[in-house]
Amino acid sequence: MIMNESIGKLTAAINRNLQIILNHKLKDISIRSGQHDFFYVISLYEGITQKELSEWLYISKSTTAKAVKNLMDHGYVRKEKDTEDNRYDRLYLTEKGKQISAQMQETFKEVVEITTRNLSPLEIKQTKELLKRILSNVLEENRAEDSL
Repeated sequence: MIMNESIGKLTAAINRNLQIILNHKLKDISIRSGQHDFFYVISLYEGITQKELSEWLYISKSTTAKAVKNLMDHGYVRKEKDTEDNRYDRLYLTEKGKQISAQMQETFKEVVEITTRNLSPLEIKQTKELLKRILSNVLEENRAEDSL
């Protein structure tokens, strides 16, 4: 039956089930579903701005602001003014955030292994290229819609 499914339905199902896996593996951490990605990227690129975070995740600035606020409210992330340009806040992990960073990164590594299980290196490369093209199509359409 999977062969007849649309790309949108398949990607939604993949995303939903990956969130379930992440929630299960990270159940002891009080980071809500959907915020794992924000925390993970901040942990990899400490000092990233909210704008850069939004661009990295292809997510709206308002959604990013809400996620960052929640991570700050739980004590995982802090903001510091950019030393060269006061208009920007840079995001860093707090001590509490650093304590769970390794677990989070290991969990994301496990999830990548799950998603690529039984795929050859060539299939992984081809899948990434196809998904990038699909994402490019969607982003192009979103930009066209925004300009109307």
